[in-house]
Amino acid sequence: MKLIYFPVRGRMEPARLMLELVGARYELETIPFELWSGPEGKERMLRCTPFGQLPVLQDGEFVLSQSQAINRYVARKLNLSGDTLEESARIDEITETGNEILHDIGLVCWNPLFHEVRAEHRVLTSRKLELLEEHFLRTSADAEHWVLPGRYTLADATMAFALESIWPLQPGLLEDFPKLRHAMTAFFAADGVRSYVRSDRRFRTWTTPSAAFGGKPEETHHWAAD
Repeated sequence: MKLIYFPVRGRMEPARLMLELVGARYELETIPFELWSGPEGKERMLRCTPFGQLPVLQDGEFVLSQSQAINRYVARKLNLSGDTLEESARIDEITETGNEILHDIGLVCWNPLFHEVRAEHRVLTSRKLELLEEHFLRTSADAEHWVLPGRYTLADATMAFALESIWPLQPGLLEDFPKLRHAMTAFFAADGVRSYVRSDRRFRTWTTPSAAFGGKPEETHHWAAD
């Protein structure tokens, strides 16, 4: 299996977290930003995807675009999805909730008025996390897993990445939600994930350098080697 993306965490990170979690072998091809507009970038992707966007997954002769389609494909292939219709639906629910948090973060990080909208984002995110923690306490499988007891899924990978992404953007906010923080840190301490997120194989930035926030290493959370 091969993933193609920019040299950032971005939309590809949940797929990488799942691959690392189970120790799956995969290849990673990064396209430098300066090459994206040329024949080795978007033009190349237009030959195999609807709109020439990244990320792209190649699995043998099979080529797939759209980040959420890729994440679900990887989850199913690695047995990190549900065994029943109800389990799959719950995983989708939590995954999409995590994606909503990531979408909100993206809107703020790419806003040219970042410093003006950051405070409002903190207030709105705090309210969402309050509701999310209540939902977690009502429905979670256990203290470390969102949907399936003792078993991580796409939901856990996406939500952990979403919550981690809040850390540098809104310092101290996650400390107000210990249940969510515990589930997040448990995922990042899992075998496979732990070594990956503490290695130099993980990209140092959340998004591209042209963003108002998240395009510098100091604006992205890094797990200390210990």
